[in-house]
Amino acid sequence: MTTNQFLNDINNNNNNNNNNNASTTIANDEAQLRESDPDLQHEARKNSIVDVNATADNASDANKKKYARMCPFAHATSQGNKAHQHQHQHQHQQEHPYHFVPLRMGGSGRTHRPSKQSQALIRQEVSLDDLKTMTDKFYELAFQDATLDKFIRSHSDPHGDRFAKWIHQKLSGSTVWDEDRMYHRDTETPHTVAGGRQIIVHDRSSAHVAAWYSPKRDAKDVGRHFTLEECRVWMRLHFWAMRLSGVMDKSPSFADYYVRFIAHFVSVYERTAPQFARDSFRWSADPANIDRYIADGREMRSVLGVSFAEAVGQVPADEIDDEEWPYNQSEAY
Repeated sequence: MTTNQFLNDINNNNNNNNNNNASTTIANDEAQLRESDPDLQHEARKNSIVDVNATADNASDANKKKYARMCPFAHATSQGNKAHQHQHQHQHQQEHPYHFVPLRMGGSGRTHRPSKQSQALIRQEVSLDDLKTMTDKFYELAFQDATLDKFIRSHSDPHGDRFAKWIHQKLSGSTVWDEDRMYHRDTETPHTVAGGRQIIVHDRSSAHVAAWYSPKRDAKDVGRHFTLEECRVWMRLHFWAMRLSGVMDKSPSFADYYVRFIAHFVSVYERTAPQFARDSFRWSADPANIDRYIADGREMRSVLGVSFAEAVGQVPADEIDDEEWPYNQSEAY
């Protein structure tokens, strides 16, 4: 063996070791994320069975959350600021009258479960096509956003379609998302992400780990998990998409439920994020916020670079201190 061949073998071995270490890191991140959240564990089971007949009334008292004080459509602070009027009071814009639908939780109160009421929202008020319109609109906004687009490896994947099916299955107990995973996704071909790492995207856990390692992220940020500011940007744009799609006007009951639904699920990515869900929903109600965001080059400057202490100051104190919401079983305290 020549000296050059020897050196090439060493380099090849080093590259293989680096790739193996990178793959191990991604696999560990994926496993840790999945193990951290019962919802992710439930989704990972191929043959999971959803009890679509049970209702929130069947849950034991020990597993029920306490009642909350308000829905996200309005807020009056203790300092006496003028409260926003409930969006669902404008009945002339609605196809369906407003009614409160609580989240139903299982798994010792940590796992979202469909209820008869959430099933009715999907069956009677918001269709899969409506959801797809909303999620497609969200990704249209996200692709243009200076923060979120860095997490999205490819614009060509059917992101909106998959997201809509996931929402539909979570609320209705259908199997549309599972079927998409089983029959319409390539779950064998790995995707190349930052640093030549590879990952097979097959569920929500692996999809979000792939986002952490997106090749579009700055090198210093590769592998870093979602921050509070990034979660706030995500929620603001997502709830804005819900308004733009017409889903909120069509079903204010769904919109109210959905803000609490997202507050529950965002917690696995950043535990403080649920406290900011209602504020994120209200943000898109003010056209001045939208105009400022676009003028700033689609950078959410009121959120980015803001410390947690500063962020808390942007939100009404009773929402930060609220330990009841989003798991309230009635609208009023």
